Amino acid sequence: MNLKMIFSYKGSNYYGYAKQPNKITIQGIIEENLNKIFQEKITIFASGRTDKWVHAINQVANFHINKDIETNSLTYKLNKLLPNDIYIKNIEVVDEEFNSRLSAKSKTYLYLINSKYSPFFEDLSLNYEFNNLELVEKGMKLFSGKHNFKNFTGKKLDALNFIREIFFFNLEKKDDFYLFKINGNGFMTYMVRKIIATLIELDKGNISIEFIKDSLNKENRDIVTYTASPKGLYLYDVLY
Repeated sequence: MNLKMIFSYKGSNYYGYAKQPNKITIQGIIEENLNKIFQEKITIFASGRTDKWVHAINQVANFHINKDIETNSLTYKLNKLLPNDIYIKNIEVVDEEFNSRLSAKSKTYLYLINSKYSPFFEDLSLNYEFNNLELVEKGMKLFSGKHNFKNFTGKKLDALNFIREIFFFNLEKKDDFYLFKINGNGFMTYMVRKIIATLIELDKGNISIEFIKDSLNKENRDIVTYTASPKGLYLYDVLY
């Protein structure tokens, strides 16, 4: 039986999603408690990894079990065992062909920036006040569409193909908060955080619009050094 699980988590107390030796991770905690329920080793496969301190509103994973089970009951049992900063929203039976990563059509990330410092949001957002939103939105438009994002990822060559397509990139101001939502067919390590940090540097006047244009089209790999804090990043949704 192939089960699809949708869950959310606050990443502040974890070394990212993926299991690591001697580290507390989201995957490790969920699998540990699934093992208790089924009394066998269960491995979950997520739509993608999130880094240390990154959060998720709708992460998706799938896993296989060898017995029939009532999914509402499983959801309840698992939530009773999990810590309060991880929450299972739904578990359902899906086709055996479903793969949470390979079946995904696009992902949406949210980046939250607080213009006024608040101790309540210190580990949930980046604190920054924008000066020129018109310029920032002009910079955002450059990232939309299909581009080579090789300079907006980590130092390691973590992809054979750096071409990604951004379907939409929106900014909404709500009270003291700036909400950036970016949707695309795939995101590489640090990609969203580097894009957001680049827009902040643009707003500060440290770089120009031309810098973004050049970084997206450079033939040689010349990684953008700006990377925004992981605390403001959320995996918002995965579309299938």
